[in-house]
Amino acid sequence: MKTLFINSKVWTGNRNFTDALGFDSETGKVTFTGNSRESGKIRHEYNEVIDLNKKLVLPAFTDGHCHFIKGAFINSQLNLRNASTVNEFTEGIKKYRTINSALWIYGGYFSEANFKEAFTPGIEFLDEICGDVPVIISRFDLHSAFVNTKAVEISGILSREKEFTDEEIVKKDNIFTGEVKERAREYILEKIPLPDLRERTETVLNQISKLHSFGITSISDITMPEDLEVYKELINSDKLLLNVDSRLPFTEAGNIEKYKREFGEISGKIKFNSLKAFYDGSLSSKTAYMFSDYKNTGSNGIRTEYAASGDFEKAAFEIDKAGYQISVHAIGDKAVSELLNLNEEIIKQNGIRDRRFRIEHAQHIAESDFKRFRDLNVIASVQPSHLFSDAITAMTILPDPGSEHNYGKLFDHGAHVCFGTDFPVVSENPFETLHYAVTRKAKGFPDGFYNDLRISLPDCLKSYTEENSYAAFDENKRGKLIPGQDADIMVMEDDIFNIDEDEIKNGKINMTYFQGYRIY
Repeated sequence: MKTLFINSKVWTGNRNFTDALGFDSETGKVTFTGNSRESGKIRHEYNEVIDLNKKLVLPAFTDGHCHFIKGAFINSQLNLRNASTVNEFTEGIKKYRTINSALWIYGGYFSEANFKEAFTPGIEFLDEICGDVPVIISRFDLHSAFVNTKAVEISGILSREKEFTDEEIVKKDNIFTGEVKERAREYILEKIPLPDLRERTETVLNQISKLHSFGITSISDITMPEDLEVYKELINSDKLLLNVDSRLPFTEAGNIEKYKREFGEISGKIKFNSLKAFYDGSLSSKTAYMFSDYKNTGSNGIRTEYAASGDFEKAAFEIDKAGYQISVHAIGDKAVSELLNLNEEIIKQNGIRDRRFRIEHAQHIAESDFKRFRDLNVIASVQPSHLFSDAITAMTILPDPGSEHNYGKLFDHGAHVCFGTDFPVVSENPFETLHYAVTRKAKGFPDGFYNDLRISLPDCLKSYTEENSYAAFDENKRGKLIPGQDADIMVMEDDIFNIDEDEIKNGKINMTYFQGYRIY
């Protein structure tokens, strides 16, 4: 089917637009971009001509950083994201238990930035609410959590506490508080049984449909090995209507060629070229690795055990030498700076090539490092929606809150910046991301948080489309509405270029196309 949009507003970059767009579902490619006079000459070549009545047409979005399979399941778990009082916290857990027969209660994803009362959901607090079923309640940042006594007993974590650092198993006056961070949190989560493959596949299918409703047709996914059987099931049933750029853990480096062979035989919709590791923690958990100490502490955060041991650096050189792309989680300014240093050393030792080293989050950047992103061709993969909590947290715990989400300065230096959500840390809704980037209007800052760091809408859209494609080595395949690129297209109900900036977060999609087929 060859389709031609006419009387439309097709975005072609910056603040430039044209009137018509043609594409073909057989080839899956854009075939024409031009004005109404030019489209009039070729409309007879198309099976279907749609008058869009001036609706805005954009390249479909790529979520440049998400935990897709994990996020699909988290959406079905206990939700305490908006809990602000002890009663809301308590009733949320009790209600979840009455409607779920799960052996564990897990999820939560709360943020202290929402709290209207001073309380800590520690071990005694959770035991009182629910003492007979194991409970682990995570913060929204996915780097820390609180557990009850039953979860401690079943996991056996305190019998193995010497394997973890004092920052990972938090004690006060030598008594365990119930708070676990980083590896300790992951250790307990690993004790929770996985749902069966059918249930996981159905849950993910529903999530794919939700992405389509937001105009998303591609993702850079932080993939765990156990996620691959879900992807394989979706591909075998021809239901993976999504481009997946998979970023597996560093520890999977030895298996990546095997995955390429396995999936290459059945699909071109998932690619394996990048490996990811963690260098530091998160801001709200005070584990992001900073140059300065957090307020009223003697701590500037942590390198992860993997980074501190030297194993990360050794693996990074080997992974780069094998020709794979490196993606590294780094939130603190010192973590970001040390990774830029590492990239320089990799270039010296392994030679110059188009490696596109990615720093995931790059949430705080030292002034001396902005130019280095451009000079080293390091990509900043950022998530503006995290401002919903990070702005007020930064004011509370950082000596220099103005460094919070300061990657807007990278645009002035011509560096590559791609946008994502970090779903399920925040909503997968890209229009919320655009709103935070354009307005900086975070909780507690109705007029904007450090407004000099606002990013223009055209730059934001470029980061969600063209830059995300570049960051995945797909710039010749998708990200622009030009002939020869994939016909991954969204039609907006609202013209986000001509509405109040506060309304961008409510943007609505009229239609979404994937490789020329309408999927929403």
